[in-house]
Amino acid sequence: MSERDACAEAARDGAVVVAVGTQDLGTGTRTYTRAIVAEELGLQIKDVVEKIGNSKLGSANPSGGSTTAASLSPSVKDAAIKARLAVAEKIAPLLGGVKPEEIKFANGQATGGGKSLTWRQVCAALPSSGITAHGEWRSDLQARGVHGVSFAEVEVDLETGHIRPIKMIQVQDGGLPLNRLTMESQINGGMIQALGMALWEERVMDAQLGMQLNPGFGDYKLPGSLEMPEMVPIIDDDDKREAVIGIAEAAIIPSLGALANAVFNACGVRVRELPITPDKILMGMPNGRNLA
Repeated sequence: MSERDACAEAARDGAVVVAVGTQDLGTGTRTYTRAIVAEELGLQIKDVVEKIGNSKLGSANPSGGSTTAASLSPSVKDAAIKARLAVAEKIAPLLGGVKPEEIKFANGQATGGGKSLTWRQVCAALPSSGITAHGEWRSDLQARGVHGVSFAEVEVDLETGHIRPIKMIQVQDGGLPLNRLTMESQINGGMIQALGMALWEERVMDAQLGMQLNPGFGDYKLPGSLEMPEMVPIIDDDDKREAVIGIAEAAIIPSLGALANAVFNACGVRVRELPITPDKILMGMPNGRNLA
């Protein structure tokens, strides 16, 4: 897994910043980096500001390949833990000299030794420069290996070979969900991309030259809103791994087989080359038509 650096900062005025060099491609990087730091310091997500997408903010490889969350969030978590301990060390004398690791941060307060301080009071005890903590990637906070299962219902017109998706359900594990709404959205995205790959998208290649023969993307069909079936994304909460795993590309795979099997169960034609288009359905029927 590629390693990424992260930085967490707390200032005397109460401002908290998380800084990472990684870009956000729309997969929630801005949200979960803030959430991790906020949780560790007992704050709300709105209390943390993110700085991202600049190589000056720390080492980062390109965002892609379902590696961003699993390689970045351990570094952010490490930076947040170090920031919490650094802050706790500064305020320990104000809480009766308790050990820094015994101070609890929750609900915008720091509590220890029977006393509590608001976050503003906590930050007022920091040096004028505030505190800065640099996090490094930790292998124990990430894992690999995702599993999914998909179910599909389709209708096949035996006269025209037209396929209409009706409903899709997909169960996906992924270790520790950083953002359940985003994870469900990625499962939906996987089902949509599987739909396109299974039923519409076709790239014609010259096997000898390795060149694409499609004249343009006007012939490269994609599923639109009118082709969308009912989709039900389910996060496998029986996956108890307390580590982050990227799932984006993996969520595409299960639905392909489910859709192909659904078509076969609907009309009895087994199409073994994607996409499964009406002409292939009709050509696979006895005498060009399934009379069963």
